[in-house]
Amino acid sequence: MKKRYIQIFIFILIAFSGNAQKSLFDDVDMSIDTLQNINTPYSDFGPAIIEDELIFSSYTEEAGKKSDKKNKAFYDLFSSDLNLMGNIITDRRKLTTMISQYHEGPLTFCENTGELFLTQSNWENPQELNIVFKKKNIRLGIVIYEKTALTWQFKEKFPYNSSEYSVAHPTISESGDTLIFVSDMPGGMGMTDLYYCVRQDTGWSKPINLGPKVNTAGKEMFPFLNSDGSLVFSSDGHAGEGNLDLFYIDFPITEYSQRSTFTNNINSPADDFGLVVHPNQRSGYFSSNREGGVGDDDIYYLKMEDYRFNIMTLSNYTKRALIGANVNIIDGDGQVAATGQSDSDGKMSVKLDVDKKYTLIASIDNYLDQVVDLDLTDEGNFVDKNYKVYLDPEFVFQGQVVDILGNIPIPDAMLTINDGNDIDTIYADYQGQFKHNIEPEKDYKVNVTAYNFFGTDIDFNTVGMKPGLIDYLVQLYSLDAGTRIELENIYYDLAKWNIRPDAAQELDKLVSVLEEYPDLQIRLESHTDSRGGDEFNMELSRKRSKSAFDYLVSKGIDPSRVEHVGFGESQLVNKCDDGVSCTEAEHAENRRTVVEILKAKVTRRSKGNIFYF
Repeated sequence: MKKRYIQIFIFILIAFSGNAQKSLFDDVDMSIDTLQNINTPYSDFGPAIIEDELIFSSYTEEAGKKSDKKNKAFYDLFSSDLNLMGNIITDRRKLTTMISQYHEGPLTFCENTGELFLTQSNWENPQELNIVFKKKNIRLGIVIYEKTALTWQFKEKFPYNSSEYSVAHPTISESGDTLIFVSDMPGGMGMTDLYYCVRQDTGWSKPINLGPKVNTAGKEMFPFLNSDGSLVFSSDGHAGEGNLDLFYIDFPITEYSQRSTFTNNINSPADDFGLVVHPNQRSGYFSSNREGGVGDDDIYYLKMEDYRFNIMTLSNYTKRALIGANVNIIDGDGQVAATGQSDSDGKMSVKLDVDKKYTLIASIDNYLDQVVDLDLTDEGNFVDKNYKVYLDPEFVFQGQVVDILGNIPIPDAMLTINDGNDIDTIYADYQGQFKHNIEPEKDYKVNVTAYNFFGTDIDFNTVGMKPGLIDYLVQLYSLDAGTRIELENIYYDLAKWNIRPDAAQELDKLVSVLEEYPDLQIRLESHTDSRGGDEFNMELSRKRSKSAFDYLVSKGIDPSRVEHVGFGESQLVNKCDDGVSCTEAEHAENRRTVVEILKAKVTRRSKGNIFYF
């Protein structure tokens, strides 16, 4: 960057989230590409990334007309659209919303506060508008705008702007309460230093110099706070390749912070400055006037050929970090790309090649193994800088919902899970499978329903249960003509036929089904065990089926849709005939109420496991 352009200052979008254990830039290969579609023969520099746009400063073409002594050329703002990977996908276009008769420096935006920070020249002395910028030492200041529905509205000037010195190059923390900037104010360590201010209830604190780990007797400029906790800046006072070079250091700066420089030919004998990183942490942009560019200062695309990020292992039950979890990452060729254990924060730092797909396997005692796909190709899903992997504890309710005829999976079956305090609703997948984390020492009631099926209830508890799985095969009866559904919990007192409250709950489920499916016509069958006389049992079963019929009618069901019949002990389901010694549980198998679907909207005929409608 040549001297006549150094006075234009930049500030940059940031996403500061605290210190990282290892910087994005450490031990990472990066490639550089010249951008032909946005650079010009003049000065293009100062990239900033705001949402899905790259915004930068460019000297207008009139600036190249050396013979025009009255030219009024200025640095103005231009933008190009970016895709998810941070690649430019449109040509440059001029921004008109903040174009003024001043030099417009690059800008940054704090999404948390809705504020935009802009560096402008001539902010103090408008009478100097007609003076060519490069011919006079014009002061710079920071102007703050607020985002509105349609445009940007001026809010205020930064309180430490001055007509005696420049204040510029701001970069704002993600929270919006820490501003780092460049100034040549008196009392600094060199020609220009980096300072920071903290926003308090009473306003911005006084500027604090970042100290000798950053500042030198030369120039420090173009700060950028990256989301990995590193502060990137340019300096000609630290040992480097020559002129302005790019460096980075942890922020906040402590006695343990170490300044580092960039490799991968990012620094050159020319000026290299203004580096910004896309929020995806896989690409970025910087400025340089090195040889081989399109013009004077050019903007270069930076791609991380490696991607460094943290694997975070957490409990899917407590949402807390799992310490000491084993993490293995396998590439597409079956080779181990990374392996290790999560630290005291549940993190493991990994570095993977971009443009590849991986499989991650995380495991720890008392938790189920978790297997996830990592796709670092351009077509893959975005992988966060802190990639969270949730492991299911071994208190897990899982299983499959199937048609009782042939055990055919029932997709999208709904399970309503009630632990007495909270109710959760989950859905089975296309294979009828489901999984849900449960808690120890609780009683659970689960209602399972599906379209065109008769629902059921499951009761279980985890009282005294050790970590593990509760696995169910849930079988539902279809509501098709010919289906016979054995109702559970239809009990009667000895030798009686009145409907007890517990039987009423089961019959209420049948009422709901008949209301939901008005085409159904059914027959109620009542059966007894073999104890008692044949005629007595026959009459008892008829009275019981009639009681069930009357209950349905009392709930509003059309009696023409329901038949009822008693079979006594004529259709036993086991050996417990007259004179055979059986347990009470075996006799109970014969005391049952069966619903047969006589007519439905769809009649299904089966052939093996294939159903024809």
